[in-house]
Amino acid sequence: MSDFEVRKYVTDILIVGGGIGGLAAAIRARENGADVIVLEKANARRSGLAGSGLDHIQSYIPEFHGKIGYSEEDLSADQFEFGGNPGGLHRKDLTDYFAAHSAADVIELEKYGLKFRFEDSDRPGGFRIVPQFHNVPSSYHFEGRDVKPALAKHALELGVKIFNRQHVRELVTDGGAVTGAVSIGTRDYVITAVSAKTTILATSGVASRLSSGVTNGDTFETFGTPTASAGSGKVLAAKAGAEVVNLEFINLVTGYSFQNYSFTIGFPGGSWWPAGRIVDEDCQVVVPRTRDLPPDDPDYKAKYRELIRHSGEERGKIVPLLLQGKNLYFDLQEATDAEIDYIWWALGHEGKSGVIKHHLASRGVNFKTARFPVRLAGKNAPVLAGLWVKDSSLETNIQNLYVAGNELAGTGMPLPAAGNALVFGFRAGEQAAARAKETDTAADGSGAIIQSLQAQAGEILSRENGDHWFNAEDGLQILIDNNLGKPYTENALALTAQLLQKQRDGLKLSAANLHELSRSFEVLDLYDLAELVIASIRERKSSVGSFVRLDEAKYPAEKYGDSIAVYRKDGKVKARRLSNLV
Repeated sequence: MSDFEVRKYVTDILIVGGGIGGLAAAIRARENGADVIVLEKANARRSGLAGSGLDHIQSYIPEFHGKIGYSEEDLSADQFEFGGNPGGLHRKDLTDYFAAHSAADVIELEKYGLKFRFEDSDRPGGFRIVPQFHNVPSSYHFEGRDVKPALAKHALELGVKIFNRQHVRELVTDGGAVTGAVSIGTRDYVITAVSAKTTILATSGVASRLSSGVTNGDTFETFGTPTASAGSGKVLAAKAGAEVVNLEFINLVTGYSFQNYSFTIGFPGGSWWPAGRIVDEDCQVVVPRTRDLPPDDPDYKAKYRELIRHSGEERGKIVPLLLQGKNLYFDLQEATDAEIDYIWWALGHEGKSGVIKHHLASRGVNFKTARFPVRLAGKNAPVLAGLWVKDSSLETNIQNLYVAGNELAGTGMPLPAAGNALVFGFRAGEQAAARAKETDTAADGSGAIIQSLQAQAGEILSRENGDHWFNAEDGLQILIDNNLGKPYTENALALTAQLLQKQRDGLKLSAANLHELSRSFEVLDLYDLAELVIASIRERKSSVGSFVRLDEAKYPAEKYGDSIAVYRKDGKVKARRLSNLV
């Protein structure tokens, strides 16, 4: 069957994506009087990178940070330091905004029934506070396993309309402004067209499916990054003419795995902090456990900065040793009983670690005596990519198109983080609602897009013996892993572009059902994303941070603080330079 029912809606604000950022935007927009529709590819109750839970969320915490002399300015500066790349790629206006608003925005999750305060805490306010992205502890350790159900419930109570299982395929534009979007069902034969005064893009900030996992040859069934992370939001934006920046920074994003589980929270940090340590096969300590500092220490700030610096140096040993073939193990043999109890609690809330907890508990694993072999897992992925915005209004260069959450570029984080998603989600909802009050609904311009989508879906569903999406994605990942994420030359990039085009020209996707159709569309997005990545790499001629050009001497030196923006115009990929020094 390939006949799709077309359903059309009109609203003030359309939000593409129902993760933390999208739902935060929906909540704030609704609180500001706007009618809101959310189109979510999965189910907003358990979708996005936090769909299975979250136990850390970064923020400025006045009760604690004020006591130790840590300011909002310190927090903003630390986001630059931990940003992963030099060269002025971060936006001070955005990191300053986060530092100034996170204190109020993050703790708002308490209103939705999430627990932040604990009787056994020795921190001001009764919080549990741990290090994550900054030079002092700056993340609430909270009970966030159900953060997504809580946000979805609150949004629905406010009257937000959430359409689940809707895969957005194109933004509708008119006269240089976005006027809505068109989606296709992943469970039923429905095409949905929404006309909106303003649109907020709040899709996943990662694009991990460009790579198959270059550090681990056996990745089948690895319990890793959600498979929806195809960078589709960046492709949607670029097709509409919005500027996507920093795609050229393809880094090997490393983590550690045990059996078929990827420990996204990190060894020995994250939920295992401070008691986790790394030892070698002779039980010699490679990375020692750390010790917390009492919050009443008058020199807490200075001492903690040194602790974090030293801990970072120690943990920096892990990846080189694993790449050398050394056998390393994680254990908790120096942990107290109280610390082990705390770790069991944390694992029950930190997303996929809940599955790890169940796996270990069902086998009677004793954390006091267990030793876990550590393998290196990693993928090549753009780690700083996102959409460019004019200022803290979060509007892109395309009128009435806003960015929420982790699709926002320049916030100082090397990878998506929940605090950013929440704070900038609230902000986007507020700003889009204000614009909607002064904007008329444009005429429905979805007709040609609907017709094209119906034809494309029908072709893929009716084709027999074509390319299955999984094999097509695997072929693209091989090309990316072999050619990107390394020092570049213009000749090598030209060859990669030719190979990509040849591979795509020969692609004949087929799908047996709507689920496979949605995956096929994701593969097409991955090919579009790869084209954008190559264009971004070719435009940057000089080495900066993790980006290395072997032939940079052939080109003039570049201005410090420039980002490369890529977008589509008249069907072709364009690139231009933008200054981050806003």
